[in-house]
Amino acid sequence: MVAFALAFAGSIAPAAMSAGLNPGNAFSELAGGGQETTPTTTTTNKTTTSSASTEPTNSHTVALLALAAAAVLLGGIAFVIVRDARKVAPAGDPDAIERGSARESAARLRRRRAKAKAARQQRKRNR
Repeated sequence: MVAFALAFAGSIAPAAMSAGLNPGNAFSELAGGGQETTPTTTTTNKTTTSSASTEPTNSHTVALLALAAAAVLLGGIAFVIVRDARKVAPAGDPDAIERGSARESAARLRRRRAKAKAARQQRKRNR
């Protein structure tokens, strides 16, 4: 899940960083990228064509598809977790569960007392 979040943030970062850069800043002038392209118009046989530089933009549909994919992925993870939790959870009467746990604690107490008694007898023998 963390890897997915980092991948999603990494895909957004270049667009955010390029949005803050304009072609007229000092760094691009030093790097030689300061020349701006101007629209040119050529007329040939009454046909006018113009070309202008356009910057690529991210489409909203790509962002929405990524968001939908994230929601589906998180929903699938939640479904698997809930399914596994229900498999492990005890099913049946809650009163029977409480009685069983009381029996288990009594048996656990008997075993602990028996071990303590055996340890005391062992210590007496080793004196």
